[in-house]
Amino acid sequence: MPPVRPRPRALTHALVLAALLIAGVLPGTARAQVPVFGNPVIAGDYPDPTIMRDGGAFYASATSASWAPIFPIFRSPDLVNWSQVGAVLPTAPRWATGSFWAPELVRWGRRVFAFYSASAGGGRPCIGVATAPRPEGPWTDGGKALCVPGGTIDPAPVTDGGGSRWLVYKRMGTGGGIWAVRFSTLQLRAIGPSTKLIEPDAAWEGGVTEGPALVHRPDGWYLFYAGGHCCRPPCTYAESVARAPNLLGPYVKAPQWLLSGDGAWKCPGHGTLIDLGPRGTFLLHHAYRTDDTLDERRSVLLDPVVFGPDGWPVIGLSGEPAASGPSPLGATQAPVPGLFADRFAGGALLPGWEWPFDRAPQARVTGNGLDLACRGDRTEPAFVARQVTDDRYAASATLDMGALRGSAAIGLMAHGPGDVLRGVELRGGLLRAVHIDEQGVVTVGPAVPPQAGPPAHGRAARLTLLIGVAPDGSLATYASVAGGAPVVVPPGPAASGPPPTRVALTCRGTGAARFTAIRVRATPAPAPGDS
Repeated sequence: MPPVRPRPRALTHALVLAALLIAGVLPGTARAQVPVFGNPVIAGDYPDPTIMRDGGAFYASATSASWAPIFPIFRSPDLVNWSQVGAVLPTAPRWATGSFWAPELVRWGRRVFAFYSASAGGGRPCIGVATAPRPEGPWTDGGKALCVPGGTIDPAPVTDGGGSRWLVYKRMGTGGGIWAVRFSTLQLRAIGPSTKLIEPDAAWEGGVTEGPALVHRPDGWYLFYAGGHCCRPPCTYAESVARAPNLLGPYVKAPQWLLSGDGAWKCPGHGTLIDLGPRGTFLLHHAYRTDDTLDERRSVLLDPVVFGPDGWPVIGLSGEPAASGPSPLGATQAPVPGLFADRFAGGALLPGWEWPFDRAPQARVTGNGLDLACRGDRTEPAFVARQVTDDRYAASATLDMGALRGSAAIGLMAHGPGDVLRGVELRGGLLRAVHIDEQGVVTVGPAVPPQAGPPAHGRAARLTLLIGVAPDGSLATYASVAGGAPVVVPPGPAASGPPPTRVALTCRGTGAARFTAIRVRATPAPAPGDS
């Protein structure tokens, strides 16, 4: 972690005073209380968030890495209550061969543009662009917008004072720095020469300057950027800013980072600013919880940005992510739901379901459930997954036994980190715990029947698979026939592992299954002394 930076006390006092005045808690102020929101505003793993305002609502997107649908789209009326409404790309464009990250949304004229980073041939990352009439879509991919030797990532679209469009980006490689190039909205391509704006020359940056976001103020341009190591423990990420009289510079950096970790959050940065006029400016960015020892989830935080008398901004609570603060638009933040449930009653999977972008499953919501077909592979299951934002939870998935086809192994699994799957499967009328490692090696536990005692008359209509996950990653596996008492399935090879981040419905081998419901709920921690 970067060393602790001394706080500017006068400005800290001014920020606290302003917050109290807004909240109406000082003597002589209004009694009305401004609602308070808490961070994160979007829980889960959504790195590199972008934000835009369009049609009276706010829209955000984030890195989707190796998951599809690519670049989820979230909508909010008030910046503190968000719901997923879709995604930019349902499938990977033909030119892209790898992960997808760091999208940026902007409305230019009658179109919304989504610039993004993706791996191309030879592993070289390029910047792509997609367009839509509105953020909910439908989106059309426009192909590569900028691709140079060595690679380019982290696009940031900006319009200068004369109305010209620009694309600010990071050039790959140590010391590559942040550059700017003109962009043609007609050709959907970068045009002309590029200009370097800043490069990593401060010790705390660790050879990295990335995640640019620009804002224009009366005294010039402010280039917010991130530096340090972002994505594997121990991370050192932080956010800072440089300023210049003109878009193309010359830029002068702030003396030190302006947003670093605190007791609750670590390695914040790589965000986009939203200007609310008299209500202030805010930075939507990501950070890990400090107890996320494996750096698995970068949640989305909202922090105020206040420009001080010296012109340099202060982000969050004197340079640390704020745990809470006055709601920017006075809206009450709704309670966080107790994870999720789905009965597959619509005509398609709800937003939030995802799958590997290069291994799309045959999954169809029929009104009677989710029909999931296997891939014909005994080691690589077809699956759909959902993020789980808690490290202690119980998940249950119900199967329509009359809809089973072939010799499929049908499972409820905890997914991650990486491509690891652990959980419980039904195959050939018997239950087994299963572990599938990153190399596709499958290990199964002892087989048990799905119910204790003699079988009931006729074929059971429903079988519920259950898993319980603890913060240390330990896993328990069960099953229940037709709502009866759960049967313990010895977890064996699935019992231990790093904490997972998703729950998956799986189909391995040959055949198909129908899931009629899934429920994932947070479970309380055991009381002291409980075994």
